[in-house]
Amino acid sequence: MPIADTEYADAVAAYLKERADADAEIRAALAAYRGEADRLTAAVDAARTARDEADSASVDAAALVAETDKTVAVMWRSLGEFVGHRRTGPTPSAGEPDPEPDPDRVRARLERSERLLSLARQGELPIEAPRHTEITAAAIGLGLGALAVWAALGILWAGTLPFAEALAALTLFAGIGTGPIVLGAWLSWQYRVRPRPGQTLVCVGAAIVAVCALAGLFMRGL
Repeated sequence: MPIADTEYADAVAAYLKERADADAEIRAALAAYRGEADRLTAAVDAARTARDEADSASVDAAALVAETDKTVAVMWRSLGEFVGHRRTGPTPSAGEPDPEPDPDRVRARLERSERLLSLARQGELPIEAPRHTEITAAAIGLGLGALAVWAALGILWAGTLPFAEALAALTLFAGIGTGPIVLGAWLSWQYRVRPRPGQTLVCVGAAIVAVCALAGLFMRGL
């Protein structure tokens, strides 16, 4: 083979090799570009998703704050009506924000507070009044029983009322029955609880004892 033909073949081979290398570099560059483009697209999509989630969380947080403030304001007014606005004062300001607030936990606390306040307003808090309330219940029963006997005697001694004896007997029963009502009003005002069965029995029993002990005066009035 002539030398010219050999050089030509070598040049063609070199060209083909350079072209193959260039094509490989172009394919590698295209692959890298597409990979980087896909990565950037995924990053943009993730950023948009995070932004949408942050916007949604911000809206939910704002709604939760507004709902909580409204509920707390209503509860605070109700508490002021229950114990007196002088004791409660103005609605307290919000404390330190929770870095990770749980809406369900916040609403559960508010619902529990509302239930406790409702029970308190009804005198049904799960607490017991001090022990000396039994003594107070007995004193109320004795006092109302004695007052009923005194009122019955006054009716009988007046001698001018029709059906005086029946009215006097009704006054005695009213004095016994009024004891639990007065006791309940006193416990509700003083301790925000309703009278327990034992306290009611003590009050009624004391009223009956007072009426029976003063039965001699009652019978003498007849």
